[in-house]
This record gives sequence, structure tokens and C-alpha cells, in this order.
Amino acid sequence: MAAKYLSWLSYGFKTFLLKKEIPYLFGMVITDKCNLNCFYCESKNSGRYHFSYDHAKATIENAYQRGHRSLYFTGGEPMVWEDKGHTIEELIQFSREIGFLEIFIFTNGTIPLKIKQCNYIVTIDGPKAIHNEIRYDTYDIILNNVENAVTRAIFASITFSKSNYLYLDQFVKEISATKLFRGISFNLLTHWPEIVAEHGVTQEERKKLLDDLWSLKKEGFPIVISKAAYKALRNNNWKRPIPQIELGTKDKIFKCCRDVDNPSVCKNCGYANCVEVSQILALKPSAMWQVIKMVGE
Repeated sequence: MAAKYLSWLSYGFKTFLLKKEIPYLFGMVITDKCNLNCFYCESKNSGRYHFSYDHAKATIENAYQRGHRSLYFTGGEPMVWEDKGHTIEELIQFSREIGFLEIFIFTNGTIPLKIKQCNYIVTIDGPKAIHNEIRYDTYDIILNNVENAVTRAIFASITFSKSNYLYLDQFVKEISATKLFRGISFNLLTHWPEIVAEHGVTQEERKKLLDDLWSLKKEGFPIVISKAAYKALRNNNWKRPIPQIELGTKDKIFKCCRDVDNPSVCKNCGYANCVEVSQILALKPSAMWQVIKMVGE
């Protein structure tokens, strides 16, 4: 824990006082293989993304050398990744050994959560009935895996779309009542404009949804968003792309995310965690406190 806080202090000194743009959060699209077929996922089972073990280790080590200290794996489904008998657990162990302080796996939760040295971000796309419509009757499997996980560092995450945004209140109360999750994070469907037009929420629905989320947080529900990030996301006025975030595929390293070269996608970004990072870098106290509560334990 002391190492984590010292790293944050050192990073803050270099970033805010010396005005250096040092990377901190690195993401890896470790594979596009997935055991589900969710409608809003762009990269599932496309055949474009799959790291070899050696390439993954080299990419992780290079990211650390560039300054990154926080790492996340996404996909596809990261928990199904393997290469010649190597598994995601080995990559997490390697990442810890070289010095990464926070490691997250974004997972659909259908595979047992048996890795101790990481935080899990588990997707649950609505209350039970709605989630099962979107994600193929996996709700009970996920909750069973969360209940039997080897760690309590588990967050629920929902991607809001036309299919589930009207069930916000029910979802938050249902998930909170399980007492299985440290918090509830979220994204707004972020995709090509034609996909968002068909499956996403309108700008007015977006504002209403964010207002309702903030109201639930003020009631005491464990929603992972700061006041600063709520306002920035609602007003869509946060600075992007964020140079302190990078995302790696097997072929390319992107600044911020894969949509950085697509202005039509970037301008309506709904990745709440990225907005939170932008507000930390803007020295907003509520955002700093939110990240301490999320990963400082």
C-alpha cells in the first residue's frame, strides 16, 4: 500500500509540478476471442486481436518502461486467453513482478474468478431479466462466480443502451442488495454513429440517465463516479484524447483508446472511467477522492 501512495505522489509531482505528460494507465486488448456475442461489442471473435505470450510480455514491459503503473486487460474475453499453455494469470503475475501497482481484468464473469492479484470489472447489463436477454442467461452464473471469487476486489459494470437504460434504478438496487461488489461502474454505449443511433441513448436521454445516476449515488449507492466526472460527462466538455492513457493491440499502441482516430465516435465518448481520469488530471478533488476509494484499499 505504501508503494502505491508513493508512486501516486511521485507521479503527481512530475505531472503537475514539472508539467510532464507521463503515461500511467495502459490497456491491452489481449484477445478478441469471447464465449459470448453481445450486440454492442466491436471486437468479439473478429480474428484481428490475439497476443502471443512473448509479445504480451514484451508489450507489458515496454509499457512499464514508458511510465505506466496501472494496467488493464480487455477483449474479447481476457479470461479465455491462452497461448501455448500460458494463461492470463501468468501475465498478471509477470506484471506484478515488474512493478505494476493496479491491475484490472474486464470480464463477462462467466469464468471462475480465481486470480488473486487483480481487480475484476464484471459486466452485468441490467437487472436479471434484462441482462439475460442481452447476455444469454448468464446472470446466475456470474453471481455464483463473484460469490466464490478469491478476492472481494470486484466491481459491477454496465454499458447503457436502449435495451437497459430505463431499468437503471432497479439494476442499481438489485446489484447493491447482493453485497457482492465493491462498486458499480458504467459506460454509455460508444460506437460508430449509426450503431449509437440504433442502439444507444439520445443526448437528452443521456443527460437524464446521468442525473439519475448521480441522484442514486447521493442516496448512498456505490456508483463509481465523482461529482467532477458526472458534470464533465453530462456536459461533454472534458479534454480528450488523454495522453496519459494508452491502449495496445497486437499491431498498434493508441493514445487514449481505439476510437482516437474517429472524431465522430470520440466527440460523444461515454467511457466514464476515461472521463474520471481526465478530471484527476484536471486536479478535481472529487475525482482524486473517488480513485482513492476505488483502488486505494
